[in-house]
Amino acid sequence: MRRRSEPKGRWESADLVRRLLGALDVAEQVLEHLATAGYTDAGEPSVSVRPEKAVAETAVLLLAASSVDGRPEVSRRLDQLASLLIPHARGPRTRMGICFEPALALDYAQAHACLAKMGHPDPAFDALLRQALTAQSFGGRERPPHRGLEQHWTAELIGMQSLLRPPHFAKLAAQSALARPMDLFGGSREDVYAFTHAFMYATDPHLTRKRLPRSRTEVLLEAEVALAKCLDQEDYDLGGEVLLAWPSSGRTWSATAAFAFRVLARVEDEAGFLPSAGLRMKRVHALAGRERSNYVLAASYHTAYVMGLLCAASLRPGREPPLRLRAPEVPAETAALARRFVQGLEVRPHWTRYYDDLLPEERDALVRFVLTVSLHRACKARDLDVIRQVLELAHSSGMSDGPGASQAAELLQRAAVFAGASIAAVSSGAGVTHTVPCTAQVDNVQALGDLEPGATEAGRLASNA
Repeated sequence: MRRRSEPKGRWESADLVRRLLGALDVAEQVLEHLATAGYTDAGEPSVSVRPEKAVAETAVLLLAASSVDGRPEVSRRLDQLASLLIPHARGPRTRMGICFEPALALDYAQAHACLAKMGHPDPAFDALLRQALTAQSFGGRERPPHRGLEQHWTAELIGMQSLLRPPHFAKLAAQSALARPMDLFGGSREDVYAFTHAFMYATDPHLTRKRLPRSRTEVLLEAEVALAKCLDQEDYDLGGEVLLAWPSSGRTWSATAAFAFRVLARVEDEAGFLPSAGLRMKRVHALAGRERSNYVLAASYHTAYVMGLLCAASLRPGREPPLRLRAPEVPAETAALARRFVQGLEVRPHWTRYYDDLLPEERDALVRFVLTVSLHRACKARDLDVIRQVLELAHSSGMSDGPGASQAAELLQRAAVFAGASIAAVSSGAGVTHTVPCTAQVDNVQALGDLEPGATEAGRLASNA
């Protein structure tokens, strides 16, 4: 039954609480089985968890959950987990690390800082940490900007940010992925990871409100393009982190973001947990008993935590995902092409099944999402003709105003220059060894000769335009 205080048309808060409690149940398992010695799987070396990482990430989840008001069941669970976490967060191993490695002091102290912010201080631990932060060698570790922001975030949780040496938060943010556009089609998974973490440290509700180096609207438009790729690749770990940008910023959920939350929730319900991209079912079936449980826990606990973070952020007043997908009207022909594209996919990720279940007007609200998926696939296949046709369709439909379309258009411009330079180099006898484009077109784009227009699944969308 809907609570009277809840606005109509939003996700049920009781369901968000249920999912958050599920993530906290996973946290108890992590503290019991991973927090002391971590985990390394001999048959799957990529599934490896250091105990410090498990402890710190558990603390971050608990801190996020502590912002949920008016839910005694959550508060009781947090008290229980905090008592289990404290011995790991402030034990001899952690204190020894701070003592002997002051450059890593805030890394070791992250769980302590979260606990202190939750109302579980430790003055003796603070005294040791303060000594490390003022040591000559404290600044001796070089970090990328988003890791620098993490250091500032940890220090501010316990009021020690004044002890940090420059650059300060604003300078770090200006050097981070928040300050400049991501490479939406050619970038790596690590680039998106840096973006999501920088955004999280800049918008955490437990700290002072930070000014981002770019507008939140601009940042969220890029996040939407990255989110489409994550959904299409069934990368729910990274996709969930990207999705955090909407409830964390307090901005209205876009149709793509609302659909992504629905996909994550449905996958979690059907699988019993939110699977990570690194989980290998072949390895799961090869193990038994506690070995199997530990493998699944180590491979998937972080994705479960991401869902918990999402639900905790969405439980703040007015942040719940909408129940219905809404977007400006699109031309009927474009909407029909988008539906045919999804129906014609040979390899169908999870999102396609849930797309099929949508009301017709909700599918229409996801046309921009479908176009973005098509661009991602075409860029991966390096099918320049399909990229051009999708952009033409987006332009004719009034959907070419976002960063995805503009970066794809720039890609076509570079390809035209590249193809023209290649032809010129061969004509001048410069000794170029690569194949000359045999179907070069010097109008909008010069397609490379080894690419066949429409060869990708995305091509079916464009070829009908």
